[in-house]
Amino acid sequence: MSITHSEGARPYDPIRDLSPQAIEDFLRTVGWTREDYREGVNSFWVNAAEGASLMLPYNARFRDFNTRLNDALRTISEVHNVKGEALALEIASARSDILLLRADQTTIDGSIPLTEAQSLINGASQMILAAACSAINPRPTHPPRKPDAAKEFLAEEVRMGHTLRGSFVITILARHDSAVREELPGPTLDAGNPSADRIDVRASEAPEGVIESYTRRVMSTLASGLQAANELLQDEPQISQSEAVEQGASAQLLESIGRMGSWEGINSLDMSFRWSPSHPSPPAETPNRVVLPREQAERATFVGKNLRSQPSVLHESVVGHVIRLERAEGKDDGIAVIDGVLGKSRRRVRVQLSGDFYRLAIRAHDQRAPVVAVGTVTLERRAWWINRAEEFRLALQ
Repeated sequence: MSITHSEGARPYDPIRDLSPQAIEDFLRTVGWTREDYREGVNSFWVNAAEGASLMLPYNARFRDFNTRLNDALRTISEVHNVKGEALALEIASARSDILLLRADQTTIDGSIPLTEAQSLINGASQMILAAACSAINPRPTHPPRKPDAAKEFLAEEVRMGHTLRGSFVITILARHDSAVREELPGPTLDAGNPSADRIDVRASEAPEGVIESYTRRVMSTLASGLQAANELLQDEPQISQSEAVEQGASAQLLESIGRMGSWEGINSLDMSFRWSPSHPSPPAETPNRVVLPREQAERATFVGKNLRSQPSVLHESVVGHVIRLERAEGKDDGIAVIDGVLGKSRRRVRVQLSGDFYRLAIRAHDQRAPVVAVGTVTLERRAWWINRAEEFRLALQ
């Protein structure tokens, strides 16, 4: 049994493949202003810079819904000089980072075996889960029990989009949930001013370069991890395994490459990224495209096994200042919130302390002295935690 190559896939249909909500999200990010709104019926949008306007319908039960939606898409296409599947990708990327996974291969009748298509999808799922784990804690290999945040991300935020023509291209959308809040570092740090210690900001409103959403963190980790894997799989790699791991490569990510790229007839795996404009841009060094030739994909499984033999770092340290203390009345233990450096990233980490450790945290907070906390770091409900510090000391000791 085979599955039709994307040249033979059903044609792109804007009425079926695009929703009014997705179009509305796109309009908000590219210079359009909503001037009028009738709930459940339609809205009127203006792009003053382009001298354009359109009416966006909402209710598909109305007889003229298809006509009005096509009119709106035609106007968008003319204003932004993009059409067809390219327009669909532009609209989808308004609130999603997009991975285009292309299996470059030669076929006779425009089809691939069904088992190969299944392997590509399963490999992509494994690859994204590996990146979600590395975004929390880069390790040579991730333990069987994955962080809840990584599992929830894969289950709730990752979707498969419309298959593109031209090759077997899988479109994967990682959605940004603008309703989710994260605890973000503010532009200034003042440990002596408790009212300035905590700033809750919607991820989409974060200042440029301050923080990225978990979705963006996962997808940029995936991109940098694939690039590191590409370098690691060269005949004479110019990167060490530890450097590759720090950038997001792991045994699971490499094994997923091996799973997807070893099928007969595949010449390469071509993976490109489109970044949602609703969030700050990823770091400048983050690649937008990574191509892995077949010979590297075949080597990936072997290198992945080598990574599995490396000891997995279970304990991490955060170095920074105590900016907030939390303790219930009459309790001997509590939580110190440390704003500092975890790995190579700036993070706020909540550290559970008791006894002498907590009393030292009070002193460090009063004196504004830097501290070091060591323990197992986890990401729980968008907050970084060391649930039980194994070591807590002043950084100058």
